[in-house]
Amino acid sequence: MKKRMPSSRVPLAEIHKGYFVKPEDDFATNYVITQNGLKVYRLKGVATVMADPRLSEDGTYGSVFLDDGTQSIVGIVFRENTRLITSLNKGDLVQFMGKLSEWQGKKQINLEVLSKVPPNMLTLHRAESLLANIKQKKQFRIAQKIYDQEKNVRKAKDLAKKEGINPELIDSIEELNYLIENADETHIFDSDTVVESKVLEVIDKLDEGEGVFVDIIHYELKDDHLPEDIDNALRELLARGELYEPKLNYFKKA
Repeated sequence: MKKRMPSSRVPLAEIHKGYFVKPEDDFATNYVITQNGLKVYRLKGVATVMADPRLSEDGTYGSVFLDDGTQSIVGIVFRENTRLITSLNKGDLVQFMGKLSEWQGKKQINLEVLSKVPPNMLTLHRAESLLANIKQKKQFRIAQKIYDQEKNVRKAKDLAKKEGINPELIDSIEELNYLIENADETHIFDSDTVVESKVLEVIDKLDEGEGVFVDIIHYELKDDHLPEDIDNALRELLARGELYEPKLNYFKKA
């Protein structure tokens, strides 16, 4: 029987900053390795449904746009798992779990479990993920110090184990170094920047004084960009202060 991979409670922002890894072994599970050296095989969390779910005409595929307050991600479902999203509406708070994947350079989650939860679950999720992240960072800093000191992976792992640090973090450091060295970061950066530039162009062209409604922005860019990428661009531009909302769902250049 295939071993069930563990799940991790990690903020979506940490997932997006991490590196997606698809092992060469066809039977091995994909994962994201975070900048703190945590390998996330299955992600669990609590998030808000940002738009009504989408289902294919034949009902065999669907997607939902989730946001946990730190970043957004697309959750996808296939076949019998489409039942997970059929009763959802924009604004619902849900708890989810699933395996991570990547499509066109964007991370997404193949949902295995999803259910509506009360508001206090978001507070609990944030507290648990914050504590786990603090612990992971502390362990990673010590592991990095050991790795830099020893230079030899086997010796570094032995020393880490003696000091109560997970020796697998040494392997993670090795892997991160390789991924950082070989990452096509320019391509990733340009992709996000292009969408943001297009959003600003549309707002600049169509704003008649009150801002531009979000659905109009989506309509103008639907042929070239995914809805999730447009929403992420709007979120980033708001965070940087380049856009603001004079009223709900209307966007205006600052």
